[in-house]
Amino acid sequence: MSEDENFDRIVALARATNPFYAEWLEGRECPPLLTRRVVLENNDRILNGHPVTGRTSGSLGIPVRISMSPRRLALLRSISWRYVQWLGGPLIRSHIMASRGRNGDFELNVNSPIDQQIEWLIQRYEKAKAVALVTHPTNAFMLARAILECKIDMGFLQRVGVIGENFDFHQRAYIQSAFPNAFIWSTYSSIETGMISGQCPYEPAFHHIMADCLRVEILDDDDRECPEGEIGRVVITDYHNEWAPLIRYELGDLAVRGSCPCGRIPFPAFSSVIGKVRGALKHRSGQRVIFVDLSIALRDLPGMKQYQVVQEELERFTVRLVMDERREEEIAAAFEAHFGYRPQLTFEYHDFLPREPSGKYHHSICRV
Repeated sequence: MSEDENFDRIVALARATNPFYAEWLEGRECPPLLTRRVVLENNDRILNGHPVTGRTSGSLGIPVRISMSPRRLALLRSISWRYVQWLGGPLIRSHIMASRGRNGDFELNVNSPIDQQIEWLIQRYEKAKAVALVTHPTNAFMLARAILECKIDMGFLQRVGVIGENFDFHQRAYIQSAFPNAFIWSTYSSIETGMISGQCPYEPAFHHIMADCLRVEILDDDDRECPEGEIGRVVITDYHNEWAPLIRYELGDLAVRGSCPCGRIPFPAFSSVIGKVRGALKHRSGQRVIFVDLSIALRDLPGMKQYQVVQEELERFTVRLVMDERREEEIAAAFEAHFGYRPQLTFEYHDFLPREPSGKYHHSICRV
């Protein structure tokens, strides 16, 4: 089926079989945007009596409950398998993620000390010939820093996959230095839909969208489709979730469309996956400011171990730090360079900044 045919089919099915959509779509030719708030207010009606098969992490509040049929869950697995084939086929792997007690010997909890993680990876290679690692970008970066500082040889790893958080090219270069023989890959996914896109193995700057399963719109603040190269909000329609459809669902993420030049994978692409709207800070003009440049400036300060920036108001920030010495003037100067003015900064010093229960860690949080 074409994209339009897939979209029309799921809309017609939802209209005919789901009590929420029967009302939501009544008298409307084009479905309106489905926000997280609307989903939460109508979650039971959208589920329509089907069992809950997944929940979002709840890091933004109450979790969204998802229901997928066995056929849809099988499709999730087949899409993941397809991406593994893009990478060259399966390898024996190790996971360092939030422990759910289901992956046995090849999973270690991401909250384990970094030295224990490194020792475990070496043991996994020696005992099981595990040559692939899957973890979060922030954890991969901390691993890389420790490996480089201690001059540990991790040349046995052939792949390092980073998932579940925003991943930028500055992190990639550092991680590549620590794992010199590994192909570094990333995917973009959500609990609500599964994998949305996977990094192109031929042109790593691009992510190919799983367009045979999902319709992806990138919209500006006026709900118009963004042209290529412009940052917009990610809006998803799942063509195959017939139990609890999500039609034009706004994920709360930002991304940029692009045309991948690889010529080998016949799917549209993102040129950048920026991540959560709540992680994009705001200028006092109200415009979104992507955090990555400020993040790099903070990360590269001597003695910096962990940091988190929370925007409480347009010109008021809390800066949470784990570092060896105070460098508040340098941090304030980095904010001024990033925004063009110096906002009010409150500094908090910690021994450790914990991850969320899902295992994710956010360097920036915008509350305005």
